[in-house]
Amino acid sequence: MLKKELIHELKERLNKRLEQLRETKAGLIESRESDGKSSAGDKYETGVEMIQQEMERTQGQIDQTEKQKEILSRISLTPNTIIGDGSLVLTDKASYFIGIPFGELKLATGNVYCISSASPIGELLTGAQVGETVTFRDQIIKIVEIK
Repeated sequence: MLKKELIHELKERLNKRLEQLRETKAGLIESRESDGKSSAGDKYETGVEMIQQEMERTQGQIDQTEKQKEILSRISLTPNTIIGDGSLVLTDKASYFIGIPFGELKLATGNVYCISSASPIGELLTGAQVGETVTFRDQIIKIVEIK
């Protein structure tokens, strides 16, 4: 598994997520505008408020996804000897990419957990080297390789 391929796949998935979120936002704007033409009174105000809240939530997700893309673009492809942001860490239990919190990414070459360095397991792994072990939830995890 190559870090370059992993980052490319993450960027592709983030782009798809952005596209879906922007479509959702456009639909909400359209819905808000059509509600404004057809309704009046308290029912109208409640509907518009609910749509506005959903638009704000969607915009927050758009902003977060764009920030994740920016973080990925700054990650160096040079292998690290000490685990930190941008490290692809292979252990005897699982593979982790320390960068953005994306969750489990299922790839043809295997599954990778995309986590931030601020996550519980990310904090334990940060600063460790090949051959070291960390204990997470009563499980001993040995670091096999860092890319």
